[in-house]
Amino acid sequence: MDVMEGNEISNKNIFPKELFFVGEKYSKRDIDFISNKRIYKSSGVILCLDTLLLFVTLDKSDKPDSQKYKDFFKNRREFFWESQDPKKSKSYGSKDNKYMKLMLKGEIPTILFARIKNGPKSKPNKFIYCGALNAESYDTAANNLRPFGVKFRTLEIPKETNSDIKELIDWRPLKKSSLIEAEHLAIAQPVNNEIDLDDPEGQGRITNQELKKAIEVYAMNKAFDHYKSQGYATFDVSSKRKIGYDIRCERPGSTRYVEVKGTQNDGWCVFVTATEVGKAKSEPRDLFIVNNIKHRYDTEEYEYKCEGGGVKIISPWKPNSSKHSLKVIDYKFCPEK
Repeated sequence: MDVMEGNEISNKNIFPKELFFVGEKYSKRDIDFISNKRIYKSSGVILCLDTLLLFVTLDKSDKPDSQKYKDFFKNRREFFWESQDPKKSKSYGSKDNKYMKLMLKGEIPTILFARIKNGPKSKPNKFIYCGALNAESYDTAANNLRPFGVKFRTLEIPKETNSDIKELIDWRPLKKSSLIEAEHLAIAQPVNNEIDLDDPEGQGRITNQELKKAIEVYAMNKAFDHYKSQGYATFDVSSKRKIGYDIRCERPGSTRYVEVKGTQNDGWCVFVTATEVGKAKSEPRDLFIVNNIKHRYDTEEYEYKCEGGGVKIISPWKPNSSKHSLKVIDYKFCPEK
């Protein structure tokens, strides 16, 4: 579209999104003029007037492998985006970046401009304004070694769209398996009020049930291997309710009850239930923790695969010991009947 001349921005600290229209095309020079900010030579993620602008070219077939970020629409409401390379200086490539944290928390407006192809260098294709985004979940497996993925909900694309928006939504790369992997990694951790992105040691509540189960099984197998190496016969009792442990280990003259926890984070803090704490206070328990568990999504078997991790065994586990800390993070309130 042609840029309207004479537009004045009444508030210099707010990106003037009301002057942009979903489905219309804009060059970076157009956006320079409308926002009264120079962004023309900036990268694909731009902080402009307290707003994050994402400039995305979907078709990266002409890019080197290191720049083939996985960006695509699944449908008009779901957009998957991969961050910049965290190894590059001054990049938005880590979820630990200040503005990436704000984006994931929904505390900074995020706006998408997208196109399918770059076009010729002499006259590059314009970007289509796709409106505001809201982060729904993100990739916890990147570990600052590669770009991390985010699943966004689009907030402004209507049911009835013009042909330009429809082409964006319908576009798919030739390699479908990469989309499957990107999607499953990006939905690993939903964004909600229970997630503390600033806590480097916390276990983090994993609400993706498929990934949660994969991490639990991986940690359990680590525990089985350890206790079997000590000469114990092991019995999985994790499906039994309210007994306060996951594995019973037996050998002549010795029985151990083991509670198993797995976490993706570097620290050793884990969530424990009231039953687990109560039982550990009344009779000896081992607490078997596997931390720093890595995961990937296997596109052939369609499941999460886990690997790595360190092990800490607290035996006996005494939750109320002065050597450890036990923090109450939830309360159950029951009003009068």
